[in-house]
Amino acid sequence: MEVINVLYCFDSKFWRMAAVSIETLFASASPDARIRIYAMVAPHTRGRHQIKKILSKHKQSAGLVWHVVRDNENPFVGYEYSRWSPVIWYRLFAHRVFGDIDKLLYLDSDTLMCRDISELFNTDLSGYCAGAIRDLAPINDPYHPTGITVKNFAKKYLNDGPYYNSGVLLLNLAEIRKNENLLFETKIPLVYPDQDLLNAAFVGKIKSLPLKYNLAPGIRVPTIFPEKEAREALYGGHVIVHCYSVKPYYVNQAPDAIYKMFSTACHAIGMNPSDFIKWEKKLTRKRKTFIPHVSTKNNTLYLFGIPIRV
Repeated sequence: MEVINVLYCFDSKFWRMAAVSIETLFASASPDARIRIYAMVAPHTRGRHQIKKILSKHKQSAGLVWHVVRDNENPFVGYEYSRWSPVIWYRLFAHRVFGDIDKLLYLDSDTLMCRDISELFNTDLSGYCAGAIRDLAPINDPYHPTGITVKNFAKKYLNDGPYYNSGVLLLNLAEIRKNENLLFETKIPLVYPDQDLLNAAFVGKIKSLPLKYNLAPGIRVPTIFPEKEAREALYGGHVIVHCYSVKPYYVNQAPDAIYKMFSTACHAIGMNPSDFIKWEKKLTRKRKTFIPHVSTKNNTLYLFGIPIRV
């Protein structure tokens, strides 16, 4: 039986989200599936023991490969990349780290699996570096800033071709190894850093995958998707949901089905959605500014600890 290789990249801030995602991955997997988890993590990342414990209770588990990425191993640590977290680049050099495998399914830590992903993993990628789903940016909306940015990017660097989201990627590592020079020779201004680079470097070498494999709750599906494909993804056919637009641990923010799925997975691994709210608050402590008594938190200004309305 073929092993399904799944990659996550995270640090200590996001290992808990990755743990919940992994639980949904196994909970929704076919009983016959065999899944091996590959983790590319920042130095001193916690969570290895807890994730191994999750895998140990699922019969579909084929083990965990935990790889700590050192700074000298990351080719994207130059000055032009310094303002972004090093972790976002890990997926782009997985072909170097795992030289013994030719195919990986990369999943963002905030993805939740609703159904078995075997069919996705077995997608034929012959001649392609990756398979991905088109980004949900509303490129046909002349007033939406993200849509305008993506549309202009596609026109300038992609020959007006499709612009893909990098949160779910089926990676053909063998093909990427043949074309890795494109990643390092592509020098363009980056707005959505790893995503922009992936699209520009591998233009014409990314296979379009159905929306059902990367559906973002809370975001309106743009008209670039065929009606049949959008309808399937929206009305029960979704396989992977990507929670970058809603936080699945907030009962009043996430759709009921997403919150329920997240909550079920949390409880299955000894966590609680309310724990994530507490951890989030710890990670977003107020930061002092150069102005006396003024601090920031979650893009809000505080004067003597009192929020300032602008």
